[in-house]
Amino acid sequence: MLRIIKEFSIGRPQLIAGAMLLAFLAQCLWVAGNRRLSDLEYEYIASGHRPLLGQEFRVTSPFTGLVASLPMRATSIVRSVAPARLSAALAVPRPWLLRLPFVVFGFWLGAAIWWVARRLFGDEGGYCALALYCFSPAMVMISTNIGPEIILAWSSFGLIYTAIGVAHTVYSPPRKWAPRIVLLGLSIGFSIAVSLWAATLVLLALAFILYLTPGRRRSALMVFVGASVLGLGILGAVAWITGSAGAGSRALLTPQFSMEVARNVGFPLNKDTDSYVLVALFIAALTAYGSWKRARYFGNTAPLLTSLTTVFLFALLPPAARLWPETLGLSFLFLFIAGVAADLLETRWRRWFLWIFFAAAAIRIVESCLRLAGWIHQNPM
Repeated sequence: MLRIIKEFSIGRPQLIAGAMLLAFLAQCLWVAGNRRLSDLEYEYIASGHRPLLGQEFRVTSPFTGLVASLPMRATSIVRSVAPARLSAALAVPRPWLLRLPFVVFGFWLGAAIWWVARRLFGDEGGYCALALYCFSPAMVMISTNIGPEIILAWSSFGLIYTAIGVAHTVYSPPRKWAPRIVLLGLSIGFSIAVSLWAATLVLLALAFILYLTPGRRRSALMVFVGASVLGLGILGAVAWITGSAGAGSRALLTPQFSMEVARNVGFPLNKDTDSYVLVALFIAALTAYGSWKRARYFGNTAPLLTSLTTVFLFALLPPAARLWPETLGLSFLFLFIAGVAADLLETRWRRWFLWIFFAAAAIRIVESCLRLAGWIHQNPM
């Protein structure tokens, strides 16, 4: 075992997780390098730069435009100091380079899922959650697409689980609160900077904090207020840099109730969201959760409720908001399935469940590759 810092070591679990994340990265680079840029992706890139006189953009997330513009800005700096040959090669950046910041967010989210799942459910739960994530065609798609989904998925996952961590922190001495307040503030800031509607998730995070802190709710509120002030500061900084807070028209922030919202909330049962295998695994996990008392505890219940609530909240936004809301709940859904799987692996039928999960993983890898190959060759608009 290689110890890097006091609280982090590299051993067999980290190497296995690293290998799975590299497989995810390989899929992302394959897709990012071979899929044509869509008109909306070009618009996000353009929106991250100073607009020309009379120029208007359809995009609704200025922070996403700011992230999308980073490769072009970096390329411009490199070209100004690079030799002529390299400068000419970078004159037209490759698609994978333009999408690289979003691939980084996808890789980062995978690492976060592994870290949270391992702390909650042990090594095997971490492997299950990470395998579901790394071979998810939907997560590869949003990680290789210039748009707000992967940044929202990353920030909302961090927001909820940092909030849960903060709830436990308030029972410790106040001198230990500062790091968690900063982390929670960053999560709040980045979430609402991507979409002001993410403020609804901030309220969900507050609900978890208050639920987990009986007898210490006043302290919890103090921590939450401090983090919120930091988050609003980040939103203000982004608004100053981009010239917009991302509010758009009032219609883009007005919830719309419809049958489509109900269909979106049923995303775990829709194979078009991710894959047939995920549908089957979710049904199996939900059956075990509903019929087996041992599986019904906060560690499993929280991601299930958060997954459905997140998709419901973002499905209320009108189509003009240009979001794929179902993908925002997948990270939490993977955690729920992994938690139930970890419980099942502690029973006497462990060997059978291992074989079932390995078979499902193999089918999922094939299904993911086929779907991604088809998606690459679609004509993006």
